[in-house]
Amino acid sequence: MNDRYGRAVTDLRISLTQRCNLKCVFCHMEGQPPSREELGRDDLGRIVRAAARVGIDRVKLTGGEPTLRTDLPEIVAEIAPHVGEVSMTTNGLLLEDLAAPLRAAGLARVNVSLPSLTPETYQRLTGVDGVDRVVRGIRAAKRAGLAPIKLNVVALSGLTDEPRAVERLVAFAQEEGAWVQLIEFENVRGRVDPRVYRALHSELGRLKEEAAERAFRTERNRLHGRPRYTFEHRGLPVTLEVVQPVENPSFCMACHRLRLTSDGKLKGCLMTNEGLIDIGRSLREGATDDEIVESFRLAIGRRRPYFVGPETPSPAPLPAGSPLSLDGVSLPVRT
Repeated sequence: MNDRYGRAVTDLRISLTQRCNLKCVFCHMEGQPPSREELGRDDLGRIVRAAARVGIDRVKLTGGEPTLRTDLPEIVAEIAPHVGEVSMTTNGLLLEDLAAPLRAAGLARVNVSLPSLTPETYQRLTGVDGVDRVVRGIRAAKRAGLAPIKLNVVALSGLTDEPRAVERLVAFAQEEGAWVQLIEFENVRGRVDPRVYRALHSELGRLKEEAAERAFRTERNRLHGRPRYTFEHRGLPVTLEVVQPVENPSFCMACHRLRLTSDGKLKGCLMTNEGLIDIGRSLREGATDDEIVESFRLAIGRRRPYFVGPETPSPAPLPAGSPLSLDGVSLPVRT
């Protein structure tokens, strides 16, 4: 299904919990307001079945930290039969013991947050001395066949964006057969400390240019149109993807993702909580499968690009009184 800007919605990013065993300075908690509520396995299964009916074929499990859900393998087994791929973003601290059970349950691949391989820097950024555990988790994921493994590295000025730090991560990724995903630090209102953002935000331009110059193959990820560079490092290939969303209308126009918060609200964009659809409440009130599907249609219809540029098309017109309106009284704004 397409939204009003012509963007096909094919991906659903599900936050399973807001609990986490790290305190990362760059964490945006999926842009979700604080909540202790968590959807159960059966509700998640019904939601993913409904998502598949509107054309969503890929699910990414996130948090908080999704591996803190003790029923995580059961959740994966519940939703995997209904979509083409289930993947997960994790900090990797608990992955060593979970990689094989998750693969058996139907998980296809993992993104592992690894801001630094230097123990002191890692602890400074996350609050935990955990690099060794994360590395063991990555290697367990590799043995289990969760591939490709992507190492998520939020670029932070003077820390993780330094050439020596990036080279070390690239070498580690190459050794483990993983990809490096450099991610621009996002200033998500209400979740990221603006002072930290101003101090650590890195534009990624220099790193992107260096990767492009070294690349013997350049591709584009269908999600967000972000560039993926493959180049040689010490005689062997390695892949680096650059995720540059800040003030980037092209990134927004290539977004094919809908989000589900841990407390059951459908959300069209990381950066805003306008237009939330409370599907969790609908389930508690006995919604039918068809009504859940309609909730997805409504959420998709309300999506709009956060960053707009000259290339952003005008949205398709709405009929008078449409529930898709982002300006009418039918749409409570939650901040």
